[in-house]
Amino acid sequence: MTSLLVYVVNQNGACLMPCKPAKARKLLRDQRARVIKQCPFTIQLLWDCEEYIQQVTVGIDKGSHVTGLSCVGNGQVLLSGEIHHRLDVTDKMDARRTHRRSRRNRIWHRPPRWRNRAASKRSGRIPPTIKTNVEEVIRVVRMLPLPISAIIVEDVQVDIARLNNPHLQGSQYQDPTRLDENLRIACLMRDGYQCQSCRKKQVRLQAHHVQYRAHGGKDTLSNLLTLCEHCHHKLHQGKLKLHVTGVSGHLDRIAQRTMQGKSYLYAMLGASTRLATLFGYQTATWRKAQQLPKAHDADALCLATYTTGERVPYQRARFFIISFRPRQTRRRFLDVAQKGKGRVRYQVNDQLDGFRKGDIVRVKDRYVKQINSIYSTGYLAFPRVKGEPANARPKDCRLLERGRTMLWERKIGKDRQETARICHGS
Repeated sequence: MTSLLVYVVNQNGACLMPCKPAKARKLLRDQRARVIKQCPFTIQLLWDCEEYIQQVTVGIDKGSHVTGLSCVGNGQVLLSGEIHHRLDVTDKMDARRTHRRSRRNRIWHRPPRWRNRAASKRSGRIPPTIKTNVEEVIRVVRMLPLPISAIIVEDVQVDIARLNNPHLQGSQYQDPTRLDENLRIACLMRDGYQCQSCRKKQVRLQAHHVQYRAHGGKDTLSNLLTLCEHCHHKLHQGKLKLHVTGVSGHLDRIAQRTMQGKSYLYAMLGASTRLATLFGYQTATWRKAQQLPKAHDADALCLATYTTGERVPYQRARFFIISFRPRQTRRRFLDVAQKGKGRVRYQVNDQLDGFRKGDIVRVKDRYVKQINSIYSTGYLAFPRVKGEPANARPKDCRLLERGRTMLWERKIGKDRQETARICHGS
């Protein structure tokens, strides 16, 4: 089993190569270093050292739910892990929208405002779900206690044309889909300048979107239908129904936003560190050649060693599971007013005896827990783990670290995780 490492930074905060725990204990005993992070355990030297920096390559296997991470240096895995992304952003955005509309409905004296979202209309805007996913990876990379010299990310190209037609092959990608450069004229030419509802000709014709653009319909020829002006008007009034199916642009938008998020990730990571990309088939080939398991951190290890061809032993002695928690809630009051009290605040107890939500505490000098909530009965509540206390009084707790939003959880077995959840980050 590969021993653990203690990560080191100098007086200026620059990351140095890690050292063995025995050396770290001597440095702390002689007061030549101090602890600045609990997990990953990081110490800061209290003297001006030589700052000899070695090469560390970070491989990132980017995923939508889980992202693999592996830091390779000196022929070994210095740190690896999995970033478990937040999946509650969409629900929180919907809840915020609901509360905002409810609040505005109560402000009867103010004129309605529904086109004042400057952020949603600006150029280059990234949807909150995509931006949150990408910024979580950026935050983890910036918080790594290692001197990173290069970053390699797995790149996945999205074939938007094949999303619309899975049977495309070879030269079919170049086949034209229009009869004319103008979509409206191409639609009329395809339908023989005839209304597809009443079959009239020699009348004023219009190109109708079968699936409305407001409902996600695509602005392509396959989503257009020729109708006369009278039938088109009746259709939008709900007096006419067409038994045809349009084409949605939902997959196109997902692909475009994903590519937009990738571009943002590459720009931010490559601004300060050398960045390279590899394709998934290259990672899979190198992983099979080394007979490594199909895991996110194994793929990240293959990314970090693909260009050099170095065979680094795969191990999980320095493996972490990294997750995130929201710092606060935007909800201020309960939905239903209580009799005799009116509107009641959602979060009554903000702190108790100096403890706040998100703080890391040691319970009864044995368990390391994170405060999830504060009860009105005077107890601090923790995540429920079998065999461990679910709550405790403040007098039985000792503060280790103030609440953070990035949680590092060390994995010490195949199916068993360390119960101590230590936070780290900003």
